[in-house]
Amino acid sequence: LTSIEIPSGVTSIGYRAFYDCSSLTSIEIPSGVTSIGYAAFYDCSSLTSVFYGGTSEQLGNISIGDYYNGDLTTVTLYYYSENPPVDGGNYWHYVDGIPTKW
Repeated sequence: LTSIEIPSGVTSIGYRAFYDCSSLTSIEIPSGVTSIGYAAFYDCSSLTSVFYGGTSEQLGNISIGDYYNGDLTTVTLYYYSENPPVDGGNYWHYVDGIPTKW
């Protein structure tokens, strides 16, 4: 498993959901996610990119379990934008159904 797209109807990523997915390099998280459980991303040491479907304000409202989610919280985070950003920053969009950095 090197990448995963969480379906848009998902609101919670549970305890140890991706535990020990050491080959996981990227994940797409929809804006509807409101909680990420303890150790959900424990030992995801190859994780480098999170493609988030919402804004930074929405991300701030997600309850993230502190226990062993460091691999999630220390990666480069990209926010979804349909149009090229005018202010720089880390944004992404779909190209042929694939999350792509602007």
